Amino acid sequence: MRISVLSTIILSSVFLVACERGPVHDPAAYETYEIVPTARRQFEFDAENGPGVIRMLVEEASLGSKGTEIAEVWFPPGYHGSPHPHELEIIYVLEGELDHIVNGESHVLTPGMIGVVRTRDRVVHKTNSEEGVRVLIMWPLGNEAERLANSGMRVVDL
Repeated sequence: MRISVLSTIILSSVFLVACERGPVHDPAAYETYEIVPTARRQFEFDAENGPGVIRMLVEEASLGSKGTEIAEVWFPPGYHGSPHPHELEIIYVLEGELDHIVNGESHVLTPGMIGVVRTRDRVVHKTNSEEGVRVLIMWPLGNEAERLANSGMRVVDL
């Protein structure tokens, strides 16, 4: 059930973004099926109990076009981020318990649950699990990989 919900959300989001934005891709990129393998790089950030990891699974460089980006994120035990905005962010919890604080209101997310951050929101991610939290994050409007690359985080090419 969880996989089908996630698949439905991803496909729906990609479809909605494509419909809202109109064509934003290079048609030549679709002449052959030459998609660059995913997980080409990851970003690392320091936390009290070890590094956090943002492994980019899908980004502009792997698609050959602008649009949806997807990352697997590891928040270590005891992690408590600071408030930050996103244009649109969809979080799917894979492992652990995430305190998803949106505009000061706490929403505890467990495996299989989804959290959303919209343009007007400010979000804080906080780990509630002693083992840490692993999530899948989708940014339907893209631009997050570039923002992360310019944020000062360590970049590891995979």
